[in-house]
Amino acid sequence: MTMASLAPALDIAAAGMPQQILSVPMQNKYQCQHCSGVLRKPVQAPCGHRFCAHCHKFLTSSGPKPCEACQTEEIFEAEISILKSSNAFPDNAARREIEGLPASCPSEGCNWKGIVKDYEVQHEGKCKYERIPCKACHLPVLRSELERHSDRECEERTLNCKYCKASFSFRDIKAHDEVCQKFPIQCKDCGKKKIPREKFPEHSRSCGKSKVSCPFSVLGCRTVVENEKQTEHEHSSISEHLRLLLDRLCQIQQLAEDPGEWQEDSGLGLYRAPEEKETPVSGVGQTTSLEQKTTALENIVCVLNREVERSSFTLEAFSRQHRLDQEKIENLANKIRQMERTLTLRDIQLTETEQKVQELEFCTYDGVFVWKITDFARRRQEALAGRSPAMFSPAFFSSKYGYKMCLRLYLNGDGTGRGTHLSLFFVVMKGKYDALLKWPFSQKVTLMLLDQNNREHIIDAFRPDVNSSSFQRPINEMNIASGCPLFCPLAKLAGKSSYLRDDTIFIKAIVDLTGL
Repeated sequence: MTMASLAPALDIAAAGMPQQILSVPMQNKYQCQHCSGVLRKPVQAPCGHRFCAHCHKFLTSSGPKPCEACQTEEIFEAEISILKSSNAFPDNAARREIEGLPASCPSEGCNWKGIVKDYEVQHEGKCKYERIPCKACHLPVLRSELERHSDRECEERTLNCKYCKASFSFRDIKAHDEVCQKFPIQCKDCGKKKIPREKFPEHSRSCGKSKVSCPFSVLGCRTVVENEKQTEHEHSSISEHLRLLLDRLCQIQQLAEDPGEWQEDSGLGLYRAPEEKETPVSGVGQTTSLEQKTTALENIVCVLNREVERSSFTLEAFSRQHRLDQEKIENLANKIRQMERTLTLRDIQLTETEQKVQELEFCTYDGVFVWKITDFARRRQEALAGRSPAMFSPAFFSSKYGYKMCLRLYLNGDGTGRGTHLSLFFVVMKGKYDALLKWPFSQKVTLMLLDQNNREHIIDAFRPDVNSSSFQRPINEMNIASGCPLFCPLAKLAGKSSYLRDDTIFIKAIVDLTGL
């Protein structure tokens, strides 16, 4: 039975699948007679040949068309070998047979296997090993790498200039940078950076470090100076410039008195035209003309002499002002140095005061001391980096007039505990009342890392070795520290440790006061 049209729900968006997906030999009944691929949503024409629904629609889109397969096989029949959009029907039997065929992904590197139906529904268009042409450069790229290729590697990808916002392809980026009017340029003279190209000519004219020729170069001055020093050069070289000008005027006067011809190569830009050479001039007229020119030159020289005198006075005034300015600068520099010394002394006094206040704040006089250490993570990183391997606690006392002591902590360990343990040491310090105390120090010392759940504190205790220099009467500010290099494994402070809460740990020291 011939159907009037294709079923409305039929998906005809794609042509046949590649033959390479089949794990069985390709047979003619599985092949589209137009695209030669594995039939996708097959339809059958009245002549019996099968086509992909997409291919049949394409073939009949411009009207009825003879079946090329019938012509090739020489079985063309006028009544049934004409393809029309209305005379093909979905071949569900062929579709079910093809969808059940074993298949595998043809993409190199992909291990997917299944049946044709699963390939079409689940894998096709999703395989990360499939190579897809880049829309910009048309090179085949793995699907999994297409986004990275389009964003970072494609030579034809479109970029926007971050300076002028113009669009161009990646391969033209260098060419665009050469002409972009917003592109930042660095001035080689003054070193200023990020000058837009369109404003660089204006900067070059005003740049104080750009090199310019002296305005008197036309008279022979060969000095080339920085733009900001041009005025200074003109002031310091007034005499030289006037000498050059006077030399030039003398040359002009000499030429004026010379009855010979003026030559263009004299360097003065003077030239007598040929008709002037041929014009007869009376001796009296020539003499009068030369006298007038001489008088004019003498007047110019007088004016120049006055200018030299005025410039000399100006230079002398500048010199006096310069000396005064230097004296003021020296006085100000002395005042600044005095203020810096005063500030340094104040800083030292302030530091000492802060230290005393801190000692008073944390100081105890009963031999028991709790040391709160905050910012543990930051301090540990500083210890790992070697910037602050050890830290000292504030001082504490056995009594108001007793032994002065403190703790020394290595957050990354010390000695045998380096890198694996917290190392905690007890330090006897030099106190004001040491002369009244019993030496060597011999009191039992207990060191604790407090469990903030109040359950299992880490405790270590020791009695001082009275023969050790660490417990003799201090000569310097502190004796050599003595204690526990393997006090606490660092592993106990990792994760959700009850010893480390809110980036804070607590260490407690107890000095046995028995016998004091």
